Amino acid sequence: MDAAAFYDIDHAIGYAVGHAAARLKIALRRAFVAAGHDVTPDQWVVLYRLCETQGLTQVGLGERTVKDKTTVTRILDRLESRGLLTRRRDARDRRSQRLFPTPAGEAMVCALAPVVREFAAKAYADITDEDARTLRRLLSRIEARLDTMPEPKDQP
Repeated sequence: MDAAAFYDIDHAIGYAVGHAAARLKIALRRAFVAAGHDVTPDQWVVLYRLCETQGLTQVGLGERTVKDKTTVTRILDRLESRGLLTRRRDARDRRSQRLFPTPAGEAMVCALAPVVREFAAKAYADITDEDARTLRRLLSRIEARLDTMPEPKDQP
């Protein structure tokens, strides 16, 4: 079967967005390493969100970072083993844990923020403010449309 006749992936918006996002993560990871920080972009986002909203649950963090439970657990385990976050039992719901950055985690976010700003300035140097507003608006419209789509029913 001719794959091109089936679907033209090279002109698919989702493929282009995913490809660009993957390339951005790879390049940001290189920027972190070059600056002397052994952290992944996904770990950066988790730490940033925890500093922004301390005491999130794992479910809340997954929603804020658009990551599934398994991925969030893996990232949290790594960050906790490095002393960058702590988990505390929720006083009102013992089944749940609240997540907090440690002082070392907060220091990591402060150290990484200028690296991210410099990286973004270079990566988006040819993007005008209007281009950026348009891109964010279009991505928001796509997300809003996705929110209206029904969840697929479980297959038997």
